[in-house]
Amino acid sequence: MATDRDYYEVLGVPRGASPDDIKKAYRELVKKYHPDLHKDDPQAAKNMADVNEAYDTLSDPVKRQQYDAYGKAGPSGFPGGGQGWAPQGGGSGETFGGFDIGDLFGSFMGGFGRQQATTEVPRGRDINVSVTLTLAEAIFGVKKEIKVRRLDVCPTCHGSGAAPGTSSRVCPTCNGTGEVRQVQDTIFGRVVTSGVCPTCRGEGHVIDSPCSTCKGSGVVRMDKTIEVTIPAGVDTGMKVRIAGQGDAGKHGGQPGDLYLFVTVERDSRFERQGSSLYHTVRISPVQAVLGTTVAVPLVEGGTETVTIPAGSQHGTELRIRGKGAQSVGERRRGDYIVRIEIVVPKTLTAEQRRLYRQLADTEK
Repeated sequence: MATDRDYYEVLGVPRGASPDDIKKAYRELVKKYHPDLHKDDPQAAKNMADVNEAYDTLSDPVKRQQYDAYGKAGPSGFPGGGQGWAPQGGGSGETFGGFDIGDLFGSFMGGFGRQQATTEVPRGRDINVSVTLTLAEAIFGVKKEIKVRRLDVCPTCHGSGAAPGTSSRVCPTCNGTGEVRQVQDTIFGRVVTSGVCPTCRGEGHVIDSPCSTCKGSGVVRMDKTIEVTIPAGVDTGMKVRIAGQGDAGKHGGQPGDLYLFVTVERDSRFERQGSSLYHTVRISPVQAVLGTTVAVPLVEGGTETVTIPAGSQHGTELRIRGKGAQSVGERRRGDYIVRIEIVVPKTLTAEQRRLYRQLADTEK
C-alpha cells in the first residue's frame, strides 16, 4: 500500500464528494505531482503514487463503497468479517464474533457441522503505472512499451513452488481445506470455531522441497517490458485497464490487472474541450475588415487553409468539421474551431498613421 493516509484526505475532497469532484481533484493533483512535470522534485513519484492509489479506489463505485464501509483492510480486516457479521463459505454463511451461526444452530439440533470449505487460490495484485502521452497520441490512440516491475510465474518451478522433480502434497492438518476447526461444549451447547490452518497457512497443501528460485511461492519479482494499446480519445485523469498484466497469482492463481493512469501533455497550439479542439488566430484590424486567408496547424500534422470573411469580429469562431478530437469508443472526430482575435498594433509607421487618419476622416 502506497499510503496510510485517508484516501479522501489525499485527494483533498470531502467524503460525500461526487465522481466529478473526485475526477477534477485528481486532474489538479496530476499537474501538481506528476514526475514528468516535476523532474526536480524527488518526492513527486511518491506523491503521485499516493494520488493514483486513492483515485483508483474512489473513482470505482464498488471499491469506494467497500472503502467507505470497511476502510483499506476490507471486510477481512475486521473480526467476524466486517461490521459484526459477513458471509463466509459453508454452513449458513453467517458468523458473529468469530462463531459460525449455522454450526451453532446445528449443534442445538444435533451437532451437525458445516460442509468442508474449499480453498481459493489467491489472485495476483493489480499494478498502477503512470503514462504520459502527447496530444496526438491521446486523440488517435497509440501502442507503447511500458516497463513494469511485477511478480511473474517462477521460470524454475513454473508456479508450483516445489523444486523440480518434486510436488506439493495435501496438508495433513486440514486435509486440504486451508482451515482448522475447534469444537467446544459450552452451557449454550456445542460451539464450532474455525481459523486459518497454521501448517499450510490457508493454502491447503504443503511443500517439502521448496523451489530454490522462488522459495516456494511460485512467483518471482522481475522487470518486464509490455506493449500496451491505449485507445483513441483518452484524456488526463482517465485510467486504462490492461487485463492480466498485473502480478501473477501464487500457485496458479489468476494474475492481477495493469492500470495505466493517463496524463496528456499540454500542446500550446490547441485547447481541448471534450471532442473539440480550439486554435486561436491573431489578425490585424485591416485583415478583419477586408477578410483574409490563414493556414492553421492540424493535430495530425500539416496545415489547413481557412478563409476569414470580411467584417469578422473579435471572438468570431470558424468551424472545421471532423478535424478535432474524439471520445473513447467513438469513431467520429469532433470539430476544429478557429477563434479570431483582432490585435490592434501598438506602434505605427508615419505612412500607416496617415492612412488611419484618412480613414478616420471618412468615418466622420
